Amino acid sequence: MSVVIYISGKQLQIICAKGVGQKAKVTDAYVVETPEGSVINGTVMDTEAFIPFMKDLFAQNKIPTKDVSLVINSRKIAGKNLDVPVMNASKTLDYVTREFSEIDREEGEGVFCYTTLKSDKNSKLRKVYAETVSRGFIQEYMGIFSEIGIQLKGIYSSEGVLIKLVELTAAELRKTFVVQVADDNLLTSVVWVNGSFYYYSSQRCFQDIGTPEYFDECSRSIGQLSQFMKANQIEYPVETIYIGGMTAENADYYLHTVANGEMDAGVEIFDCGISLNAQMGKDVHSVLMALAGLIGQEKESNLLTNYSVQKSSTSGQLRKRIFLVGSVFAVMILLFAASFAWKLSVQRQLENIEFENTDPMKQAQLMDYELFSYEVRMTGNQLKSMQNIGQYIETYPVFTSDVISKLEDSAEGYAEIEISSFDAISGVIQFTVSAEEVEDINQYIAKLMEMDLFNSVDYTGYSYNDSEGTWDVHVSCILAEGVGR
Repeated sequence: MSVVIYISGKQLQIICAKGVGQKAKVTDAYVVETPEGSVINGTVMDTEAFIPFMKDLFAQNKIPTKDVSLVINSRKIAGKNLDVPVMNASKTLDYVTREFSEIDREEGEGVFCYTTLKSDKNSKLRKVYAETVSRGFIQEYMGIFSEIGIQLKGIYSSEGVLIKLVELTAAELRKTFVVQVADDNLLTSVVWVNGSFYYYSSQRCFQDIGTPEYFDECSRSIGQLSQFMKANQIEYPVETIYIGGMTAENADYYLHTVANGEMDAGVEIFDCGISLNAQMGKDVHSVLMALAGLIGQEKESNLLTNYSVQKSSTSGQLRKRIFLVGSVFAVMILLFAASFAWKLSVQRQLENIEFENTDPMKQAQLMDYELFSYEVRMTGNQLKSMQNIGQYIETYPVFTSDVISKLEDSAEGYAEIEISSFDAISGVIQFTVSAEEVEDINQYIAKLMEMDLFNSVDYTGYSYNDSEGTWDVHVSCILAEGVGR
């Protein structure tokens, strides 16, 4: 016989069933009020009232105290939706642990779990809903139920089991939908988008369930979800809004209230085969969260199992660290001894070097060496300067007969030239170009400009020579670097 206890606030849900998962058959179900103030937000605040209450409840109803699973709805349990590489359970748990590294908690003080969700078979990633809580939180519940005399086989988060229940039921019928579950003064929403879990939220309602003000709060929460989906640019239309955890009368009122809201979708009662699966009849909503713990629990989502595994792992890590610290200490002792011996050796070498450096003969030889080095550097600098001068001289152009021949040959067929001067410092040649036709001079000047003998070609205006019957142009050219060498 399996027993599931759901703890959230003042209302406690308990179901007894044969087996677990979708094949379980519910035999008994209980909904009771916990002692006032004993449980707040999934945390037992008054153990002196809670423990006797649970003992009496189990004894009077002859509820089995073995094979018991505990489902907790607490804000102290943090969760997030992750895409993780396809790995075995141990490596996946390590991956999940790293994803919660931003939580300010001492190493080894967290307990982690995850709920596997359906993914594309061809994808290299799989979707999981990962959760974590402090080890102290789990230890406290273990101690409380041990004192009650109840043997826990598992502790689960209400978020993980509800998401799994929705995947096994409503997600088989719809692709994009919203499930809202009323749980005492809490309203929980689960959003599915295009066949995948997308978002989970839980908010506190300040009005009593069944009042018009309560349903206004439900309607506002649907409006907020609609705005959230628009802000995240979700283009898939919501097909259905499922409601659960309410009596038939309240569910009917909810249907009419939300149907006129912002989200254009049909509204249905959240059953989707749960009644048939649990073989419980129609009234599943009073213990819906306990049923989620019965149907949606997995090995990987069991915080109690992971608490034990991580505790063993932590103990093994502690032994390894003690061994590592001892090894490091021994190595440091050896290194200290080696460094001390090395220091003595270096100290002796230093004393020998200081003795040699203070030797008058060595100092005199050093002075001679520095003098000779200085003379060598000066001689090298002078040689380099002379080499530079030679290189600079080679850059000056020379007006040789070969250059004159190239200049005269270039004028053949165009004009006649008469060289008037050459400045060896500036490399400027001045000569006169004469031709009967002005166009011949223009063509020759253009040819001069294309020759690689000159850096630049400059000429003055044309003048006509009456005695010769020719046009004259005075040309000034600057020879290019190294011409004639």
